[in-house]
Order: sequence, then C-alpha cells, then structure tokens
Amino acid sequence: MGANSDPAIVALRDALAARLDELSEEATAKIISEIPAYRNIDDQLRRDVRAHVEAHLSASLESLVSGRDVTREDLLFVRPHAARRTRRVSVTDFIRAFYVGERVLWDAALALAHDEDSSRAALAFASHLPRYFELATTHAAEVYLEAQEQLAATGERIRRDLLEDLLAGRELETGPRLDAARAAGLRDGASVQVISATPSESPGDEELLRGGASALARAAGGPTLPLSVVRRDEIVLVLPVRDAAADGAALNTRLADVQQRLADAGLPLNIAVSTAVAGLAQIPDAYREAYTLRIALGPAPGVTSLTEMSAFEYLTLRPDATAGRLIAPAIHEFVIQDARDGSPLITTLRAYVASDLNARRAAEGLHIHVNTAHYRLGRIAERTGCDLRRIGDLVEILIAARLADANARVD
Repeated sequence: MGANSDPAIVALRDALAARLDELSEEATAKIISEIPAYRNIDDQLRRDVRAHVEAHLSASLESLVSGRDVTREDLLFVRPHAARRTRRVSVTDFIRAFYVGERVLWDAALALAHDEDSSRAALAFASHLPRYFELATTHAAEVYLEAQEQLAATGERIRRDLLEDLLAGRELETGPRLDAARAAGLRDGASVQVISATPSESPGDEELLRGGASALARAAGGPTLPLSVVRRDEIVLVLPVRDAAADGAALNTRLADVQQRLADAGLPLNIAVSTAVAGLAQIPDAYREAYTLRIALGPAPGVTSLTEMSAFEYLTLRPDATAGRLIAPAIHEFVIQDARDGSPLITTLRAYVASDLNARRAAEGLHIHVNTAHYRLGRIAERTGCDLRRIGDLVEILIAARLADANARVD
C-alpha cells in the first residue's frame, strides 16, 4: 500500500501537526484531571506523560498519510513510558490515558471540517484513528505487563540465569530454569541457533533494548517464542531450529525486516546469527560464533548470518598477522594499491572465481566487455607475479584481499 496523497487528508494532517504542542498539552491536562491515578503526579512524571502523549499524536498523524498500518516497532517508544508507570499507575488507567489523547485529536480534526473536502478527510481520519489506537493500546498493555514482570524480577531473572547456565555449558536441573527452557522450545537434542545483537548507537534507555529484544523474538520465533535476554548492552536470543537449511533464508529475511523497522524507530542494531548446532551443550559454541561475527563486522547496523557465509569467508573475517606474513609482499602491495584505485581488479578477480574461472561469465556479471575482464586479470598476474590458473595463487590473492578488508574494519 502506497502513501496517501489525497490533498485534503494531507492538509488535515498538516493542520493538526501544526497544533501538536497545543493538542499534547491539552490531552495531558485532561489525563491529569480525568484519571485519578494521575492527579498527584510530580513535575518529572508530568513531563514524561506529556512526551508520551506527543509521541502518540505524532505517530497517529504520520500513519494517516504513510499508507500502512502502524507496527509494534513503530511504537517502540511506548516501552520506556510503560516501565515508568508501573509503580504509579494501574494498567487500566494507563490505557484510559490513550483514549483521552484519541478524543482530543478527534475533536480537533472535527473542528477543521468546514467544507466537502475537509469533511471527507475528517471521515477518513475517523476510520483511521480507532485502528491506530486499538493497536497502540494492545501493545501498551503488553509492554506494561512485561514491565511489571521485570519489576517483580521473577521472569526476567529466571531467563537471565537460564541464559548464563546455557552459555556456561551447565546442565539444567529440574526447576524454574528448566521449565523456562522447555517453554522456549529448548530441549536436549534440538538444533539451536544463537543471535547476538547490539545497538550501533547507545539507546539511552534500557527499555528500548527490551523492546528490540521483543521485536527480534517475534521475528525469530515460530510456534513458541525463543529465549530472549538483555545483557547490559547486548540482546541474546537462543532459538530452536527445525530445518536450518530450509528456514535459514526466511529467518534472515524476517530479521532484516525488523532490523530496518527498529532502525527507523531509533534503535539501529548490529545483528549476527550463528550456525545451527546440535543440542544444548553446543550453545556456548554457537554464541561464540555469533559474538565473533558481530565483533568482526564492526558496529554498522544490519543482519549477518553465518548460514549465508562460506568457510573461507568466515576464516578470513578477522585480521591474522601470521596469515599476512605467509603472503608475498608483492600481493599485499597490489591489494593496497588496488583498494586506493577503488578495487576494480580485486572485484574482477572475485567475479572470475565466482564464475568458476570463466572470464566471459564474470564480464557479463560485471557488465564489462570480456576483453576488459581479460585485461584486468592479466594486470593482476603481472603485478602479483601469480599464475591465475593455479588455485593456490588465486587463494593467496583472495586471502590477502579479505585480510585487508578485515584490517580496514578494525582501523
């Protein structure tokens, strides 16, 4: 569904957005006067309520013209506010406040209906607004109850302790941790993957990370939600895998989608996915894989999965001084100079290898003439002293290029 370009609806959105400060203040005042739990709040909590109201009014207006329904990731901002209400406001009153904001926004839209076009826009808004707030209140209730659970420290503590047991390779004993493992689909003999994710930028609020963890769990989960834990600035998921070969591509697609939506909501994540390992005893190995992959690729946001990498790519992820010393200086010098020139020769060599040493197919893939491909391959042989018909020579150049990439990420 594309963006709504109806001029009357866009004009209504713009008119309401211009009054966003005023409407947010009005809704905040009504919440405090109409809902008893809010009447004696301090200035700090009032400012927080005001910020929460404004975020919802703004999101509802943007979704009016975006052409798509709002998602839980769009509502990531709800979680920190919910966490700050759990000690002061019941979930019922927390949800009632949403409807106050909805009413204020609708009254303002209705007041702008003065002719046929503006009345039609208001009618469209009347059908849009309940849909937005229905999802918003449902999501708010969920995260509020999660925040209450975390405040009680029971469920979250059990999951965190369970994760530490799994990462340490400890055998699970009968009790709450074992029950939590079973609830997440983690059983002896099951194939398992581990996901490690960290924010590219500090989120400034741990609750945003919790929201990100919930979003990743929904994206990665099947019939049951996987084990999902926030450890300081890292999100770790442990999930059972039924068929790694068949499900891997679908999982990576879902993770990429939610990663983009979280980034749009202000939480860019660097997400790394391990291979599938057999049994709970190998979870420490899977975590090391995901952690190593994430660290090697640096803080840039995105999703990288070992299931989509070759063994060669994995082994050359990180700088290796010993491997570097085993490669001829002429090859290193060639790689460095080619990188300064934009890497046209290495790009051609990689395409040549990927095409099973077929220069014509490599040229087609690069959209260059086959004579250009042959010329570039000849230049590589000349500058490195290597014979590109020998697999050993090809591998040395490719390793040197991969190690240069790894060193560039570290620098």
